[in-house]
Amino acid sequence: MSNFNKFIRDSVHGDIHLQEKIIYELINTYEYQRLRRITQLGGGQFVFPSANHTRFSHGLGVYHLICKFLENSGFDTLPEMQKIEVKVAGLLHDIGHGPFSHSFEGVTGTKHEEFSQEIITGATEINEILLKYKVNPENVAAIIGGVHKNPILNSLVSSQLDADRLDYLTRDSYNCGVNYSKLDIDWIVRHATVVDDKIVYPQKTVYAIESYLLGRYHMYQQVYRHPVSISFDVILKKWFKRLTDLFNQGFKFLNQEDVKLFEAFFLKQKISLENYLKLDDYTLIDFIKKCSKENDKILADLSLRIIKRDFFGYFTETEYQSVEDKIQKLNLDSDYYLEKLTLSSVAMYNHDNKVSKDETIYIVDKFGKIVGLEKVSQIAAIKDFSKDKKLNSENIYIFPKIM
Repeated sequence: MSNFNKFIRDSVHGDIHLQEKIIYELINTYEYQRLRRITQLGGGQFVFPSANHTRFSHGLGVYHLICKFLENSGFDTLPEMQKIEVKVAGLLHDIGHGPFSHSFEGVTGTKHEEFSQEIITGATEINEILLKYKVNPENVAAIIGGVHKNPILNSLVSSQLDADRLDYLTRDSYNCGVNYSKLDIDWIVRHATVVDDKIVYPQKTVYAIESYLLGRYHMYQQVYRHPVSISFDVILKKWFKRLTDLFNQGFKFLNQEDVKLFEAFFLKQKISLENYLKLDDYTLIDFIKKCSKENDKILADLSLRIIKRDFFGYFTETEYQSVEDKIQKLNLDSDYYLEKLTLSSVAMYNHDNKVSKDETIYIVDKFGKIVGLEKVSQIAAIKDFSKDKKLNSENIYIFPKIM
């Protein structure tokens, strides 16, 4: 299955070598090509103009890094079919994302992981290709869900130091034009090996791993939690709430076709896979444009705000009641023009082994002993983290800037 030789040029990794024909065929499926129309950062593109990269390129990057991990000694004992399964899982791990990625999940209450599993195991082109090459779709889905019987495969795709995070942190940083997450990926990946069913790293990689964890922390603080990005998520949520309320009130929409496509969400029912796969950034933006012409003042206003990037403001030092009073004086409905959020601080590293999934990053120390990163790191946020330690949090208020 490995006698294949094609290259894809990538802005982050350079040449991505497609080593298996199954990967090439999966990339050319209807379901995977849809990811070209799903932006990686959702609202982040409204902050950083060049951050319009997609889940399509990210999946390729994760596949590429998993291939690099598997070249190392220690991974060579994996059965060949498991190597194929984990490569496929890396490529397809985000196949179930909806429009604007995580922003859509927050609006609809859906989980992309569930749709990923359904796409892989259901009646799809992807499923047909997996069966054609005798790759078990259930095993691929299990790796993505982190429940495969081989913990190494799970860790490659989903852990505190995995191919997914290494790619998206580097890719997001590059496309946002920031330097918070300049990672020495090659150094980290090249030195990974397997000992006692754990992925472990030599002590000489500790500084690079610390840089990776710091970079991830800074990306959350400065990119993923940027006020404009959060405000986009809020206004999209309010837009969808207004749509749902109008639908349940029997409102006569001018655009019945798109409303029908979203009907399952309004009724809190499970959307069919066929309809879900019709959804991408383009279809949602087109729907929002059409909603700006509807005969409802609130829906039209929220739609125009999204189209014009006229999002709500982001405030941290405001009394909730006084804000609500101001909104009422302006004859604005607080259900659609006010949101209170509580944001907890981001943990840099979690080495709590009491949870069901071991998230520890393992290091071979100078004595040859395998220990958690916290035992050798001198960074306090890594060394002293405890799951029982309460993280700081703050209340923020999102409402129209004119106030």
